[in-house]
Amino acid sequence: MNGEMYQMCLLTAAAKQALFRGAEFEFEPTAYEHKIEFFFLSNIRQCGIFNRTAKNAEQWYRYLAKKGLRDIKFVMPTEVKERQALGFANTSQSSIICYFKNSEVTAFDPRWEFDKKRKMWNILYTERLLLIPFVKPYGEDNSETFREVLIEISDLAERIDCSGFSKIFERALNILDGEESPSSKLPLPKIPEKFLPLFCSADTADVFGAMGSWNDSPPYMAHEKGLDAEYEELSARLLKNIRLAVFYAINEWR
Repeated sequence: MNGEMYQMCLLTAAAKQALFRGAEFEFEPTAYEHKIEFFFLSNIRQCGIFNRTAKNAEQWYRYLAKKGLRDIKFVMPTEVKERQALGFANTSQSSIICYFKNSEVTAFDPRWEFDKKRKMWNILYTERLLLIPFVKPYGEDNSETFREVLIEISDLAERIDCSGFSKIFERALNILDGEESPSSKLPLPKIPEKFLPLFCSADTADVFGAMGSWNDSPPYMAHEKGLDAEYEELSARLLKNIRLAVFYAINEWR
């Protein structure tokens, strides 16, 4: 999964655990993150305008809770025209949406910058106010449609001589069906156990990136066999179902 999206999943899940279940806010940064900061919306006071910045994730959550956070969701587009761009930083078009008791709704958008000296990433989230009426999005369990596309795209991968990708899709299917334990090389989000298979299956199946990804050689290999249309249709369906699965697993529990 795109690193930006994965981090937002971790942050949203940690905030939900603390907000709805009375747990401690627990956020474990990944090994490639050096610094994470949060720049809050400017606040107008009698003395003028000033800015608040949280130097870590825990400070960010404490500020949100003090302000009256009542719900939080991770949102992302389910359709992406340029899938090839997903292997690069700042391309996820995703946000963390915060709903407050005073009816205010704001979004936190990330900006990733690579520190060449440390060879790690610095991340800054900037808050913005959603001025237009914002309808809270809700998701449904898409396990069945996700399962269907995993089976179909695994078969396509075999037919275009991409057996390595076929095995990835098969593993994602096994995780989804409970035949393999949910796991990740990164810290797992703090979500209820029953949602982990769906999340980890989506994470495993997310092969959209740059060099060496499903966006690289497979489209040309599909073209050579006259399967361009099938490749495009299944790739779009896979990406949509991955993101629907992530949305449901991260957001639809309390």
